[in-house]
Amino acid sequence: MKVCPICNQTYTDNNLNFCLNDGGILALQEDESPPTVRINQTKQTNPNWTGYQPPTYENQQITQNQSWGMQGQNQFQVQGKDQTIPTISLVLGILGFVFFCCYGGIPFGLVAMILGYVGMNNANNNPTQYGGRGMAIAGMVIGGITFLITILFIFLGILGNLL
Repeated sequence: MKVCPICNQTYTDNNLNFCLNDGGILALQEDESPPTVRINQTKQTNPNWTGYQPPTYENQQITQNQSWGMQGQNQFQVQGKDQTIPTISLVLGILGFVFFCCYGGIPFGLVAMILGYVGMNNANNNPTQYGGRGMAIAGMVIGGITFLITILFIFLGILGNLL
């Protein structure tokens, strides 16, 4: 089959070299698409497995609901970790920082450091049951800073009274 590149007229006569409408040189038109292959029956990859059912709309809804239920259970497991000790450590560290001027930094800071250490060890040793490792570290750091600042102010106060 030949086609005119100017007017796109097609000719089935392969002996023609020029277009009959406008006189353009005809070019061979080749079918560039690959031939269609048709398979009578799908190939069965595992002949021993006969329990396959093609997916339907109802099956997809059940699968999605089950997967959403599993995601919800995983979220509850993450939220169910015990974070009590790290939370108390962080709160005591902040309270010590607030009350360091009234010598509250010593007891609050000391207890915050101890509880932060315990909470961090719990989270490191049993991460499936205990969480809040970051809060425990923050409680230890804030408690330690508060404790040191309070001790520093006490020494400066004593030094100021002596001079």
